[in-house]
Amino acid sequence: MAIKKIIDWEKAHNDFIATNRNKPFAYGSWDCCLFSDAYLKAITGQSIIPKTLKWKDEETAYKAIKKYNGTLGASVSKACKKAGMQKIKPAFVQKGDLVIYKEENELVGIFDGLAVLTPTDESLGVKQNVSIKEVWRA
Repeated sequence: MAIKKIIDWEKAHNDFIATNRNKPFAYGSWDCCLFSDAYLKAITGQSIIPKTLKWKDEETAYKAIKKYNGTLGASVSKACKKAGMQKIKPAFVQKGDLVIYKEENELVGIFDGLAVLTPTDESLGVKQNVSIKEVWRA
């Protein structure tokens, strides 16, 4: 069964951002993948990261990604497909969509209608003018 947004997902979106806006990046507990997964769980009630996939630091994160499907983008795409999410053309990205984007590396975040949200060293980061490679919608 495909993952679907809950009826009041926009309230859940706002609550999630308000609750987590000051939470800093930390591999294995609040990195771009775990942030995006926690967001999806907040707006759908479901997680998309397999329970067997675990990491605690940068090294183990890269090992987990490589083992699961090679690259971050390919791994996120695999998890989204397995969850029954819909792939959308980047030009049609909307609030609440999960995005794979490129800065120096591929990263994952959530589109808020204007920018990509993702954890940074200090707090929730707002990334504008990034190259969005893939978009997935619950």
